[in-house]
Amino acid sequence: MKIFCLSIYNENYKLFKELNLIPVGLGNQNFGDEWLNDKGTFNISKKNINFGEYTFHYNLWKNKFNNEKYDDWIGFCSYRRFWIKNDTLKPKNILELKKSIIQKPDDSWNDNEVILVEPLIFNKIKNIKLVKRSFFEVLKKPSVLYKKTSIKDQFNIFHGSYFLKNAISFLNKSDQLEFSKFLDGYEYNPYNMFICKNSDILIKFYDEIFPWLFKCEDLFKNKNLIGYDKIRIYGFLAERYMPYWFRKNFKTLNWPISFFDTHKINF
Repeated sequence: MKIFCLSIYNENYKLFKELNLIPVGLGNQNFGDEWLNDKGTFNISKKNINFGEYTFHYNLWKNKFNNEKYDDWIGFCSYRRFWIKNDTLKPKNILELKKSIIQKPDDSWNDNEVILVEPLIFNKIKNIKLVKRSFFEVLKKPSVLYKKTSIKDQFNIFHGSYFLKNAISFLNKSDQLEFSKFLDGYEYNPYNMFICKNSDILIKFYDEIFPWLFKCEDLFKNKNLIGYDKIRIYGFLAERYMPYWFRKNFKTLNWPISFFDTHKINF
């Protein structure tokens, strides 16, 4: 099993290796030669500010797995979110993290093809927060003031309905309908974290997600993508589409993760 640990900070390489993770450096910081990164022969590393972790995924797609197959579980975590064993408590310190992090595929994975993070479940967002985030989106759909917030509502309020509406239009007709129905629901598997049973499954996902994101980029490239909610718009779009696509095409299993920010730990 390979789990890549993505980090925007050039520290904790030793820790990630001790956790049996493969350290990957993203962004503008200088990473040593021992780190993997998103700067392969064919790369979009300069777009990291907008694509987030998908600049590394692009590197795997265009460079590594074009020439190499991997017939075992392969997945992704980050410097602050980790896959943990199913029967452990959320770690509170480094020692507990080392004991709780998953080191090998669980037996329950055998009959599944993709492992996804346990879903986020949306409920009602406080009205004051709704209005502060996007008053105009609330005007478009005032029912969010008294009803539960769907995946689509949440995205539109936090990131803008223009982006999601146009992104959906680039999908084929079947996916337009089915993805829209998925977005009308109230839960999805977040954080762009997943584990695939082999590289063939991963490549199929890349073959789907990147042409779609690049079509979106071509339309959105002249938009003023500033602020946290807009600047990483392609990562946010992929975060919603990823669980829909995997759940549609493969047998998936939800699995626990733990938030543990290794960047804030002093050694």
